[in-house]
Amino acid sequence: MTKKTEWEIQQAKIDADRKKAMKSMTEEQIEVIKKTHNALEDVLTNIQDIEDIYLSDIRALNECMWKLKHEFNLGYNHGEK
Repeated sequence: MTKKTEWEIQQAKIDADRKKAMKSMTEEQIEVIKKTHNALEDVLTNIQDIEDIYLSDIRALNECMWKLKHEFNLGYNHGEK
């Protein structure tokens, strides 16, 4: 068995931290992240394929943005930054 490089050790730690973070999220938060990822992927594919964006893409991005703000307390909350 070969010894792991410093990069491999760091990468394993990053991966472990990401898995731990995902396990600490609620089902709603995970769902919001998945929907946002899918919406971003769809919009970017449309832009790349036909150099256009559909109103439904804009609507999906807007919905995801607000769900992210709500689920992760992004933006302003009760006058706080």
